[in-house]
This record gives sequence, structure tokens and C-alpha cells, in this order.
Amino acid sequence: MRLLATLLWFGVSAGMLTYAVYELNVRDAPTSSIEGTVIAHRQERHVSEHNQLYFTYFITVRGATGDFEFGNHQPVTDTEPGTPVVVQVSTATGEIVFLRKGTIVVDLRDTVDGYVVLIGLGTVGLLGALVRELITDDYTYPRWLGFIFGALATATGGWVALIIAE
Repeated sequence: MRLLATLLWFGVSAGMLTYAVYELNVRDAPTSSIEGTVIAHRQERHVSEHNQLYFTYFITVRGATGDFEFGNHQPVTDTEPGTPVVVQVSTATGEIVFLRKGTIVVDLRDTVDGYVVLIGLGTVGLLGALVRELITDDYTYPRWLGFIFGALATATGGWVALIIAE
């Protein structure tokens, strides 16, 4: 039972930490710019399983190298045809991250609040797992073996988090 608790505590904490750091790195990845004019816009309706209605807004931009279509869930993405825009696209994900319409620049990335909370919880979880391993008086297996299992679980949790994030 102690072994399972050690593996889960280290693995889940490391997974949370790895996922949050990875998502923050992807969020701030380099971008490429596409300058052009909006030639079309549309919105698609979606219904969630709880019958909530939400929309995805799409714009088609005619740039120097062709036409590009971008979609986002934020209504500010919806732009009238004929509007000159500059779209910055993440090189990591291919998603639109900034939209400049005239003098207005719109940041379409997710906020960092949730990721900061995950980093905090993951760090506290790892520290808690270390303290727990130090103070547990269970002689089923030696304390150093618990740390080795914890390190392996940490690596595995981080690897699984990266696989899920991709």
C-alpha cells in the first residue's frame, strides 16, 4: 500500500507540474505573422452535452501567399470582410494567438491563472510526497528505495503529462 501511495503521489504531482510548464511554454512559443485583408467570416454553433450553446468564429484572410482560415472561440475574432488585419500564428500549435485590427490588438491566448495554480499544487504535492517519504515508519522496504520509486514515478508522470498534452 505504501508503494502504491508513493508512486501515485510522486507521479500525479510531477504530471501536474510538467503539464502546466509545458502548456505555458507552448503559450509563449514564437509566432509568424500573416498580413492581409479579411475576405470572409462565419460562425459555427455547437451544443455541449449540457445543452449550452457556444460558437466558434472563423475569419478567412487573404495574404500575399494565399488565403488562410483561422478560428477561435472568442467573439472578438469575428471581423467584417474588407478589414485589414495582421494575424500572429503560433509556430508550435498553428493556432491564432494575436489579431490586430487597425490599432486594436487582441490577445487570443488562454489566461495563465489555471496553469499557475497547477504549478503551485504540483510543487506542494512533490514537497508533500518527499516529507511523507521521510517521516513514514514502514519497514516493508527501505526509505532509499521509496525515493528511487518516487523518482521513477516522477519521470513517468512527467512523460505521461507530455503525451497527454500533445
